[in-house]
Amino acid sequence: MASTSYDLSAITSVTFDGTTLTQIDLNGTRIYPLVSVTVTITSSTNNYLLQPSAIPGYDAGFTEVEFIINSGVVIGSTSTGSPALTISGFTAGDTISVTNNGYIVGKGGTGANNNAAGGAGGIAVNASFAFSIENNGTVGGGGGGGGGQNSYNVDCTTDFRTPRTCPQRGGGGGGGAGYGAVAWNGAGGGLTTGGAGGSPSGGAGGSLGSTGNSSSQAGGAGGAYISGTSYATWTTTGTRLGSAT
Repeated sequence: MASTSYDLSAITSVTFDGTTLTQIDLNGTRIYPLVSVTVTITSSTNNYLLQPSAIPGYDAGFTEVEFIINSGVVIGSTSTGSPALTISGFTAGDTISVTNNGYIVGKGGTGANNNAAGGAGGIAVNASFAFSIENNGTVGGGGGGGGGQNSYNVDCTTDFRTPRTCPQRGGGGGGGAGYGAVAWNGAGGGLTTGGAGGSPSGGAGGSLGSTGNSSSQAGGAGGAYISGTSYATWTTTGTRLGSAT
């Protein structure tokens, strides 16, 4: 007798002895239409948590999530200690896909005070669940903050019979790309480029994922574009700036 195959993908319920079942259990395996949800980010935001709590109608282990970042939109961070985008908390069987048409950018490192080293840049993506990503835009760790110049003495003699020197404060570092702040007189970092060092001779902030420039003191390290790289499948690599850990 010839066997017959049936397509169960369209089944949403069955009726058995007058009871409508919306879930079918076949030999211990659940057969049920997946929940398919598209989340689109249309305006810039910081520290986005792509987790089950952010998914309408989430059904653990049976949810397909398509996460889209529109062109020109920035997912950034307010702190180098917090990733711009975190992907976590899902259950085996869920499918997560990311399409980035904009920017996912870690926080830039702080431009140093004089006599101090620049701050390290932050992480762009932190993942602890498998996902695929089509990167048509930029994913970059924050740039490192520029290093500060040490203080020094200058000749401030006003009476040739009494030579004297005066302390001069060195320039501060510029903020790293990813909108890094500054501790002294450097310029703040931009979206993709570091800010200029302050006068005199402060180091400029680093571009996305790059170490800040040194002066008397070292620039800060650039941030990673991803932490949890083993969870990511890059279907389109796009622009990735920084390290992967």
